[in-house]
Amino acid sequence: MDLTTLAYLVVLGLALLGTDAVLHHNSVLVEVSSSPKTDKITVDEKTLTTDFKDDIDAITKTVSLQSMARPEIQSTGAEGVGMALATAFHLQSVAYALQSQFDVRPDRIRFALLIENGELRGFVGGQSARLGEFHRIMAPKSGEKTMQFVHRCALWAAGQLAPYSTALFLLKRHAADGNFDQVVAIAKAAEAMLPPTPRSYDRAFFDNLLGLVALFKNDPKSARHEFHRAMLDDPTDPVPFLNAALTDLQLDDNRKAADRMEKLLRVAPPENKALLMTAYMTWGAALMGLNDLPRADRMLEEATKIDPHGAAALSLRAEEKRLAGDPAAAAGLDRKAAAQTANFQNYIEVAALWFHLSWRGDEPVIRSKFVNPGFVTFH
Repeated sequence: MDLTTLAYLVVLGLALLGTDAVLHHNSVLVEVSSSPKTDKITVDEKTLTTDFKDDIDAITKTVSLQSMARPEIQSTGAEGVGMALATAFHLQSVAYALQSQFDVRPDRIRFALLIENGELRGFVGGQSARLGEFHRIMAPKSGEKTMQFVHRCALWAAGQLAPYSTALFLLKRHAADGNFDQVVAIAKAAEAMLPPTPRSYDRAFFDNLLGLVALFKNDPKSARHEFHRAMLDDPTDPVPFLNAALTDLQLDDNRKAADRMEKLLRVAPPENKALLMTAYMTWGAALMGLNDLPRADRMLEEATKIDPHGAAALSLRAEEKRLAGDPAAAAGLDRKAAAQTANFQNYIEVAALWFHLSWRGDEPVIRSKFVNPGFVTFH
């Protein structure tokens, strides 16, 4: 290859690498190396690659308010067009040098199983704009099967590149068993890396998440403290205000919950319909606790108008109708709520998805009977 051709290819490669940076700016390239041939490893390369990448995909595709606004990463198994061209002409080293020089390297995860001193180990490494280079050699736990070990390695890798999505994924996974140690560890480690600024979009998400964990532990006082911190972190985010109002109800401070929702809807009503519906539903629950049933009914009616498929709002209005002495209307709303149980309820960050809005006095934290379905498709 003459120097002129090489120069053209370098210039073209640089242009395409720049295109890669624009098209894949939130992507992470996942690379899985073939496993060594040994009796300690029975999984084939295809299964290993598919399962590891599927784990990363499941985490990065976790539907959240942050992912809707600003995704952390998106998994991909393919190089961009610029790197593909470089590979075709055996110019990978030039491409990597250009990526490094102009800071257009994509986030990357590398995983490989290996044998060290006769024992199975997993190498997990990669790079990201947030962390730079990172790597770790991991060992299976006692009695841990190979694919369980692979899943744990994938979880650690995702936690380095997308800590919030990973923590949210784990919150949903462990909602049934209540084991949130990893959620708390990831959230606190991520917060420790954030600058100690008075306002922080990212820290607000993690503080809100810690508030949810406290609610799962039936500790509404700690939850309200975390939600208050999240409100200070980002006063423009309505979610911690909604969640704090739920803790107000839980602590039998119905007036505070009502005032909080009235102010939110008057000053900064959420643009997101699910959050707007939650605000009216929460206000309605607070008014039920204050025994102002006519106004409560108006708020809950508004919530069901905003989202006619919201099972939780329909069910809460049924409670209000029953409290008002209208069992027929209550039964009809209960039937509508039951018919909507398969529909998407709300975002994972919103406490009203997970917990019943406690308008009765002296009631423990109760899990909602309506949850998000396991698989949700957005168009």
